[in-house]
Amino acid sequence: MLRRHVLMFVPLAMFCLSGALGADAQQSSAPTRGRGILDVIVLDENGKPLPGVLVAVPGYRSTTGLGGTCRFGLLPGRYAVLISKPGYRGRRINAGVRPGETTSLRVQLQKLPPAPSPRK
Repeated sequence: MLRRHVLMFVPLAMFCLSGALGADAQQSSAPTRGRGILDVIVLDENGKPLPGVLVAVPGYRSTTGLGGTCRFGLLPGRYAVLISKPGYRGRRINAGVRPGETTSLRVQLQKLPPAPSPRK
């Protein structure tokens, strides 16, 4: 009896997993019907790509790769984009997304001065 329930569960789990993977792929690839793309490019103060930056829009978070970029597939609208990395001044920028279009957001982060050492 247990074996039959396990065998019934495996196809259901595979279906749910494939559906979840498909949804994630749509969030980060080409626009689907009614969606647009938000490409975020993060640079340091010298204009070089900045990897490892946390980029968040409502409901989604990503980290920039070696090229300083990340991509979101979003429904049309205006979004508050939060950009942060330890040691850099964080930014909040508003961006609009239109259906079937790619919006590129280029952001430069400023390095924070080193913290003063404690006095002895």
